[in-house]
Amino acid sequence: MRVRPLRSCVIGTIVVLATFLAMPARALVLDWDSAPWNPGDLTNSYDLNGDAVNDITVQITSQQANIWANDPTSGSQAPVVNQTLTGGLSPAQNSLMLAANLHTKSDCTVQISFTGGNGALNTPGASNVSFTLFDIDVTTNADIISNIYGVTPTGTLVAATITNVGSSVTLSGSGLSYQLDGNVAAANNTSNGNATFSFGSTIITDVFFTFSNTAGAPRYQDIGISDITFTPVPEINPAAASALSCAFAAGLTIVLRRRRKMKRGGSTSPSA
Repeated sequence: MRVRPLRSCVIGTIVVLATFLAMPARALVLDWDSAPWNPGDLTNSYDLNGDAVNDITVQITSQQANIWANDPTSGSQAPVVNQTLTGGLSPAQNSLMLAANLHTKSDCTVQISFTGGNGALNTPGASNVSFTLFDIDVTTNADIISNIYGVTPTGTLVAATITNVGSSVTLSGSGLSYQLDGNVAAANNTSNGNATFSFGSTIITDVFFTFSNTAGAPRYQDIGISDITFTPVPEINPAAASALSCAFAAGLTIVLRRRRKMKRGGSTSPSA
């Protein structure tokens, strides 16, 4: 009984799977220097790895309509991608600018969803998620960033790690109750109003945060969202999946042939 092709298939499976498991998932960047965003849009999705499936969606909602303002620097309707708020980066880069007349019960919520794109499975989620908010400060009232959390595929809420907090920002609370408040006016092109959110190796499907200001009459407020980096849930390599199927078929064939041999009273040892 010849099983050399089956052995070759098993060996090939081991090699392919070892190679697949050794390959780290590739990090992606939603880069506002190249990602399109029409002025006034409230949601957009992006395919960053060219597989015709969106990897990330940014959606902005508010409790009340008609809160969005024009950026006084460029005159464009916000939300808008521009270089009004740069966070002190050099050379300057685009950010997604949120400019709104915020007041009591007009908070806006930003949702960043990692929508997948992993072959036939289309599994949502990403790890190593990180981005920075720019220009958290005092305009007419204080900017407030609160309700900051990630969501795992099972629905568990995950606290952000908040670092690089600028001098115009006060960080209070802990874990899921973190809050960032502007404490003084800051120039648009400095890092004084920055705060970086990251979620480490935890796989999450979404990030949420709320942008608001101190209660009262409508007041103009603005912040910027930097480029967003993340590592999608790894794809199942089609070659690895095919090799695994081959190995399963090979093993099953060997077992069935040996059983037939044993029933006939023949030798169970495969030939070389």
